[in-house]
Amino acid sequence: MKSFFYTLPGTISGNRIKFYAVLLIVLAVCFQGMGKLTRDDSIESWLGEDSPVIKQQRELESVFGNNEDMAILVEAKDGDVFSEESLAALLRLQATLEDYRLRVQDDGETPLNHIQEIISLVNVPVTDVSGDNLYTHPFIGTSIGASASSAYSKNIGLREKLKRRALADVDLLKRFVSTDGRIAAFHLKTDFGRLEVARQAEQTADSNALDTQLLELDLSSLDAPEADAPLDEPTATVKKQNISYKEYSLFSNAVKSLVAEAGVEEQFRIHYAGLPELIAFHVAIGAENKVIFSGLFLLMMGVLLALFRHPSIVLWCMCIPVLTVILTFGIQGWSGQPSSDLAAAMSLLLIIIGVADAVHIMAEYRHYRLVGQPHPKAIAEAMSKAGLSCLLTSLTTMVAFLSLYLVKPNIHTAIFGLFTTLGLGIAFVLSVVLLPLLLDIWRPSFKKVRLKEAGDDQRGKGFYSAVPVWVCKRPIFTLCVFFSVVVPVSAGIYFLKVDSNPLESFDESTYIRQAAEVADRHMGGTQNIDFMVNTGSVDALYDARVLHTIDRLQLRMREHFSDLVLTDTSIVNVLKRINQQFHGDDPEFYILPEGNAELGQLLFLFNTASPEERRKLVSEDFDSAKIMFGLKNGGSTDYIDLVNTANLWGAEMFDELKQEYPDLEVITAGGVVMFMTLFERIATSQLVSFLITFFVVTLTLLFLFRSVKIGLLAMIPNVLPVAVTFGVMGWMGITLNNVTMIIAPIILGIAVDDTIHFINRFRNLLDKADSVDAALKQTFITVGKAITYTTVILSAGLLTLLYSSNSEFQAFAYLSAIAFSTALAAEFFVTPALLKLFYKNKQTVQQYEVQSYETPVELAGK
Repeated sequence: MKSFFYTLPGTISGNRIKFYAVLLIVLAVCFQGMGKLTRDDSIESWLGEDSPVIKQQRELESVFGNNEDMAILVEAKDGDVFSEESLAALLRLQATLEDYRLRVQDDGETPLNHIQEIISLVNVPVTDVSGDNLYTHPFIGTSIGASASSAYSKNIGLREKLKRRALADVDLLKRFVSTDGRIAAFHLKTDFGRLEVARQAEQTADSNALDTQLLELDLSSLDAPEADAPLDEPTATVKKQNISYKEYSLFSNAVKSLVAEAGVEEQFRIHYAGLPELIAFHVAIGAENKVIFSGLFLLMMGVLLALFRHPSIVLWCMCIPVLTVILTFGIQGWSGQPSSDLAAAMSLLLIIIGVADAVHIMAEYRHYRLVGQPHPKAIAEAMSKAGLSCLLTSLTTMVAFLSLYLVKPNIHTAIFGLFTTLGLGIAFVLSVVLLPLLLDIWRPSFKKVRLKEAGDDQRGKGFYSAVPVWVCKRPIFTLCVFFSVVVPVSAGIYFLKVDSNPLESFDESTYIRQAAEVADRHMGGTQNIDFMVNTGSVDALYDARVLHTIDRLQLRMREHFSDLVLTDTSIVNVLKRINQQFHGDDPEFYILPEGNAELGQLLFLFNTASPEERRKLVSEDFDSAKIMFGLKNGGSTDYIDLVNTANLWGAEMFDELKQEYPDLEVITAGGVVMFMTLFERIATSQLVSFLITFFVVTLTLLFLFRSVKIGLLAMIPNVLPVAVTFGVMGWMGITLNNVTMIIAPIILGIAVDDTIHFINRFRNLLDKADSVDAALKQTFITVGKAITYTTVILSAGLLTLLYSSNSEFQAFAYLSAIAFSTALAAEFFVTPALLKLFYKNKQTVQQYEVQSYETPVELAGK
């Protein structure tokens, strides 16, 4: 292999025209491929359309529609949304938001065309009874002119009546108004979901649709409808095309512009929440990548200039990662595999890791130039010394990322692992093929440099020769001191927890996190879990046993998970409320009647009075019902317990009805279910990923050093960074989440690079050195600086993520910096101490059966 790498630069230079032509063709093809790259961050793109949890979600959506809604929470600065000023602002905001219809008529391409419905205290339908008559009406009313608005706001008695009614209505509480009456919510129903309901008859959704309607219904004469007489036209569902994330951002901005036009900032503090806003926020913080990557490039160029002292080497080193990113994303575009949120992380890693091979090769090249070798000889010697090490380090790092593809925790992580692996391979090929060509174009002259003036090497000897001398004199003491620090830090692993909280992935100062906290404290939260009870039998929901079982399930969930469940909504809530109204609003009658006849009459009343509201809770054939639980943000441990328990209870409590309804099934869906499925996959796969990386890295070291003892010995300084990092996480209370979980195989795959460079050079030098001490000293002088600077580039490059608003990325940044710094310290103290002890009584070792190309000048320095 050394012979191959020694002759490679000459071969390349002799065929430079061919290599340039191939490179230009490949670049042109990959530029085209980048134009074909698509992005898809939808939940099904992470889990796959064939995932059981996705199938359940789609089954629920096919009956009850999508649930990608935006919430606008308005917090009254005077503490009461029913005060004169606040109520007037509430009505003004509703009227302004309703203007979206006019905007859509004028401009069909406006982002506001994604709005399907706007619901708030102003127009949410509520039921009332008068004798045996049931009627529905908007809570406040949508047809409010200036005089009516004034009457609402100035009539103290009317405002107090509205407030009392709102705070007493469980269907409004926490959904549209907080328990203290300080916050109100506007829910913007959108068409962003993956399934679109297409009705045979066009819905008349205009501002008059919810005006007061009185239905003269005699309760005593009502019976349940016949099974063969459906009340509403059937619905069909069709799968929609993926919506660009940019659409979410444009939609969010358009809505916020409408809110600004309403001029309610003096009365309200406004918070935006919901899935569309969360996606829009991700798009917004994506702009941070420009700052992060700009800072990364400046930092890397500064470090490279400090190391090499010439702009040509800096420029050529930076060309490698830039071209690597272009080629990798171009190939991904041609492959048809979609991009995701992980694209920025992949670019970052390819840039900071991809430059490592170039740094090692250039460091060797500069060394040989400084000691007097001409350019052709210097680049050949550099390739022969660094080529094999770079190949092996690239392979071990590629294995770390390839393991993410092999275990496939989810689709996008697998794609990330596959193309990062490919990119690192491309970076190695570009380093050994392109650098000789680029150096032929522009390189430092070194004309005035003499051996004694080899500035960097001579100044470096003060540190890089003192460390091995000190370690070789006291190897056991060095190990004892090092492990006396490492072991207590690593003990923090005992306190390490596996947990993930979606809310904590954002910095506390971000508006999206503040909005979520307001929703958790005062409203129905921003997370959800939904049940669908599908009986498989038409009109089964007229069976009192089915409804009472739903009621028991809701009660059990509320009581057992009172710290997580904020709201629960189903047809049961509505029927209880109607029953209470028919009994003079007596709270004791907020219950379900026992008999089928009375329950059937209540259900028929509600369907006749408000069919659109019924569709949100009960299917057209009255064979399926939806139960929605609003949850506060919590840790994954709590969510996993909730989801597993909910599945168990759903199966147990409806089991007794299986005899009557053999096709009955209870499915769970919603954001929490999908998030937990994604998290559990990552949690279980990362252990496998780490073991794969550990096994392959160990085999690589055994193959490289052809010794079981030294191969296992070389693993010690590479396991230490992982142990220290997890220990720090334990002591600091940082949990293993869906981001930090992937850190272990990455750390191991990258940390082993320094060990390979160090020990491979040591073995090359040992046969020609007078002693182990001399070989270690020369190893430090020749590769110590390159190892140091690649570690600085890796650590500082990842620390640019501290600018991100995503706290999980921030944690990944400084934990990686801790890991790589620990790996460097282990390389400087643990590795030489172990080598000193291992080779204590040996004068030489068997070298590879390959010609050595050590120069007389270099040997003279040993």
